[in-house]
Amino acid sequence: MKKLTIFAVTLLYLAVCTVNALAAEKTGEVKDNVYTDAKFGFRITGLQNWKVKKQNEPSLVRVLMTQNNYKTSSIPGASKYTTTIPSILVLADTTSLSLQQVEDCLLKSGKGLGDQQEFAIKLDLIPNSEISEIHDITVDSMPARDYILKQPYKKTGEDPRVRDPLYGSQVIIQDFLAGHVIIFKKGRNVYVVQSTCEREFFYPTDSEFQKIIGSWEFLD
Repeated sequence: MKKLTIFAVTLLYLAVCTVNALAAEKTGEVKDNVYTDAKFGFRITGLQNWKVKKQNEPSLVRVLMTQNNYKTSSIPGASKYTTTIPSILVLADTTSLSLQQVEDCLLKSGKGLGDQQEFAIKLDLIPNSEISEIHDITVDSMPARDYILKQPYKKTGEDPRVRDPLYGSQVIIQDFLAGHVIIFKKGRNVYVVQSTCEREFFYPTDSEFQKIIGSWEFLD
């Protein structure tokens, strides 16, 4: 009986320690549309028409922003169900790799980046995309590489003007998503910011994205 009591107390102690450890890991905070990350030492501000949502930790994705007033694509057959919502993902991790090596891991065939598979899953604009432009920029004075990507897609939609005897009003929508993948480092911390939207809305959405990425501040 005594052994069972000791075992139960030990389990309770371990459970409390686990809960406390998980609570201590929650280093991201959103207040007044401003995301602050104490773990990776940065702050970024969303515009009023963007929703800012921190992610459950631990996670490579630190914060997700989505546009509230996005428009539906005007391509025949498109609807709110086929239109990609404009979004911004901020990922962060630690690595000893150089900025160029991180770029090679994410956009080429390089190896050695920790959680590389998880990066590949979260950065969903990269697969099957075409690099249209590459720019050297700065993010809060830190050198960064800005890749502008185009990702072709095919989706099934409904166009009431179409009357096909076999497929009815079903049509194939062919277009592409467009956006940025910006990669930069500070110390051992590596940051990746992805923006994604429909090709049709790239320029108006991009002007908002530039304001958001321009708000980036390192905390030290």
